Amino acid sequence: MTRVQLSTSLEPQIARFVSALVEHTHNAINPQRLISQSMDFDAFDCPTHVIAFGKAAASMALGCRTELGALFVDGIVLCPDEQIPKDPESLALSFFGVDHPSPTERNIEATKAVIQYASTIPREHACVVSFSGGGSAHLCAPSRGVSLNEIIETTDRLNQSGASIQELNAARKKLETLKGGGLARLLGHLEHVEACVLSDVMGDDLDTIASGPMRDESNLIKHTVIGNHLVLRDACGSFIQHIDPKVEVRSMDATGEASAAGQTLAGLFHQSPQSVCIATGETTVDASGTEGVGGPCMESVLAAGLELTQTNLSDWVVIGLGSDGIDGPTQAAGAILTNEMLGRQVVMRDAQRALSDHDALGFLDSIGADIVTGPTGTNVNDVVMICPKILTEAFNIAPK
Repeated sequence: MTRVQLSTSLEPQIARFVSALVEHTHNAINPQRLISQSMDFDAFDCPTHVIAFGKAAASMALGCRTELGALFVDGIVLCPDEQIPKDPESLALSFFGVDHPSPTERNIEATKAVIQYASTIPREHACVVSFSGGGSAHLCAPSRGVSLNEIIETTDRLNQSGASIQELNAARKKLETLKGGGLARLLGHLEHVEACVLSDVMGDDLDTIASGPMRDESNLIKHTVIGNHLVLRDACGSFIQHIDPKVEVRSMDATGEASAAGQTLAGLFHQSPQSVCIATGETTVDASGTEGVGGPCMESVLAAGLELTQTNLSDWVVIGLGSDGIDGPTQAAGAILTNEMLGRQVVMRDAQRALSDHDALGFLDSIGADIVTGPTGTNVNDVVMICPKILTEAFNIAPK
C-alpha cells in the first residue's frame, strides 16, 4: 500500500479523500496486477528468462515470474534501489540498483551484466523483456567513442529545456547501442522473445517507450502494452463514480507545456463546475535560465489553481499526482490546492511569482500543499483532477 504524506494543516476530509484516491489509483496501475490481466503466458512452452528495467521493473519482473510458474528459469532486473526486495536471492532474479533521470557509471555496469546475460541465454529457451518509463536511463550502453558525460549533458540539457520524451529518446538512440532495437538484436538467437511494456508515452509509441530497445524492424517482436495513462484516468473516474454515480466526469489528454495544460483543465471545469475534470498524460516545463524546483504535475496544479481563483468559483479542489511518486527533480509526487489556500492577495502574488520562476515546489511546500508518497514502483504518466469541494466532503468509504 502506498504511504501518503500530507500537511497536517490540510482539511481532514480533503486529506482522507486524497489518501484514498492515491491508494485506489495505485492499486489500479500495479504492474503485477496489469501483467496478470494482459499478458498471454500460455504462448510460452519452454524454459523462460526475464529481463526487466525501468521504474516499474521490480514489480514487472515479479509479475512475470509468478505468471510463468514452472517455466521461469531466472532473470536480471535493473531498478531503483528502493524497489529491490529484501531477500532477492530467493527469487532467482539478479537485481541491480540504477539511477534516474540521468545514467551513471553503475547504470553502465548493470547494462553490461544485461548484455552478458542476454548473450548466454540458450537458443532453445525463451525470454520476456519487461520495461517501463525510466528504462532509457537505466539501460545505458554508450556507443563507441561516446562518453557518459556526453549522455548526461545531453539528457540534462533536453530535460531543462522542456523537450518532449520523443525528442529526448531520439537523441539517446544516437548515443547508445541498445536503444532503437539494440536489445532485440542481442536476443536474436532466441526463437521466442516477447516484450511486456508499461507505457508512460502518450499514444503508446513503441519506438519511444524506453527508447524502443525491442523495436528491431528485421525481427518484429510482439509487444504487449499492459497499461498506460488511460488506466489511471479510468481509475480516477471509478473513484468519483463510487462517491456519486450522478457526477459527470470530463477528461482530456495533457500534453505540451504544463502550465498551459493546467489552465485548459481549469477552463473545462469552469464550463461545468458541478462536474469532475481529469487530465492525464505527460507535460513539460521549459525551466531554462531559472533556478526554481518543481515538476510538471505541480506546475499544472498551480496554474489551474491560479486560473480558477480569477473566476467567481470557490467550491473546488485541484489534485495533481505523478504516478511514479516523483514529480520532476523533487521528492514530491504532486500537490493539492483549494480556493482558501490561495485566498489572500499576498499568497496569490507569491503563487504567480513561483509559476513564473518555475519554482512550484518551493511555494506549494510553504503552504502545505505538496503530496509525498515516495517512489511507487509503477509509472503511467501524471494525473491532474479538479472536483467540487463538496464532493470531498461527501466521501465516506473508498472503493475496493
